[in-house]
Amino acid sequence: MQTNEFKESGIRKSIGESQYKAKLDQLNDKVRHVLTRTTNTLMGFTDHSLDHSLGVENAYDIILNEDYNLLNDTEKFLLISATLLHDIGMVGLKDDLKRENYETYRRDAHNYFSKDRIIEQAFILDLDHDEAVIIAQIAEAHRKVPLETLEEQIVYGLGGSVRIRLLGALLRFADELHVTKGRTSRLEMTTLELDEESMKHHKRHERVRGVGRLDNQPGKIFISAIAEDWNMEKLMLGMVDEIKAKHEQVKKILDDNQIIVNEVILQLHAEQIVEKEIFLELAEKPLSAQELNEKLKHRQPEVIKKILQSMLEYKYSIMNEGKFSLLRNEETCRKIFNALKGSHRIFEFIESQYLKDNIGHIFDEIAYRIYGHRIDNGDRKDRLLLTRNSPIVLDHLLNKQDMDPHFAQLNRSVVLDLLILNGYMQDVSKFPSLSKDEEIILAMQNIQNSLHTGLSPFLKLVQHLDPEIQEQSKKRLEESFEKKN
Repeated sequence: MQTNEFKESGIRKSIGESQYKAKLDQLNDKVRHVLTRTTNTLMGFTDHSLDHSLGVENAYDIILNEDYNLLNDTEKFLLISATLLHDIGMVGLKDDLKRENYETYRRDAHNYFSKDRIIEQAFILDLDHDEAVIIAQIAEAHRKVPLETLEEQIVYGLGGSVRIRLLGALLRFADELHVTKGRTSRLEMTTLELDEESMKHHKRHERVRGVGRLDNQPGKIFISAIAEDWNMEKLMLGMVDEIKAKHEQVKKILDDNQIIVNEVILQLHAEQIVEKEIFLELAEKPLSAQELNEKLKHRQPEVIKKILQSMLEYKYSIMNEGKFSLLRNEETCRKIFNALKGSHRIFEFIESQYLKDNIGHIFDEIAYRIYGHRIDNGDRKDRLLLTRNSPIVLDHLLNKQDMDPHFAQLNRSVVLDLLILNGYMQDVSKFPSLSKDEEIILAMQNIQNSLHTGLSPFLKLVQHLDPEIQEQSKKRLEESFEKKN
């Protein structure tokens, strides 16, 4: 989806056609190419190019609530200039690569580097010395610098004044608010070999739908985002906590200058998470809507109601005596498993009463339909035990049903046993606690013994299916036929 964060900002338009406006437009072109190199030594970082600077600039429209008369034209010029240049210190040098932890060095000190570069390059940037010094102070203050060390107000020019502290506070807050999806892309995330910390920042930017005020609550700034799992929800909560912390740093300064932002609020669209939580609750026992609301009191009742209704419509649940119950069939089991697959809470489902009660008949049906095999007595119990305790085996059983049912000569029970043992061992390598139960060890040994018996004829059959071997057999048969004739 295209975003509107890089359009010409309202604050820039409000300057009119003065010399300041022309100078800012020229500054865009001057810094564009150098800012494309803000990731030259920080390759995993989210966007800090000119697009980011323009996104921050657009955030002023939100903070000022489009009341541009709160700043004079000189302040607007100095603020926007500092915004365009605030990350120029992130452009690394070749010598940085010789430093230990060079990424941390460049990232942590980049606001100070930005200040130095603005002053050093003032002539190229077409800034006079006084402009460059003030712009550098504002840019430096976008992080770390105590805002109270900036002068509250200075006289500037003939009869004018500039509120440096306010401009530093505005840049700090606006920089933190530019968290929208324009700062990354799915292609970028899949192409770069990102470390865990970098991926966290990319992912949460991608899931932010917008930042702004609402007409009915003008004193608040809202962050609208989507979270499809608990990890993303945690990332979003952490991101908004960071924004709130920056808001606390600047709130008094903004208030003193009649810029009202009372609160920053996260609007999180979390229907997929709520669905997962409802599945987990109902996997333990049937519950009424009221009981679910009590257990999920941190979620919106309207969302819970909507999901419960959709579960009835999709035939994943039924209602009996005012309580919702999960249907006991393969399709419902697959839906729940796939919703939780890959999350840390998959093991709650594995240990649930629902799976314990239903895995038997689901396993029997799939084993017969796909693998043409009926398993009885202790052998069945052993295979169910490993299947129920392994996400990988459950994934194969419920989703990857790719065994050719027309291949009648093949002893498909061997394929099933290999699948179970291999999948379970992969899970044990990641979660050793899965193998602590002595009963599970005995089950593994039983399947291993069965494989010793069944694998030899299976391998011989597979060997004879080799095209080269088949061709050789065909030639021998033809030669034998010719000799007889």
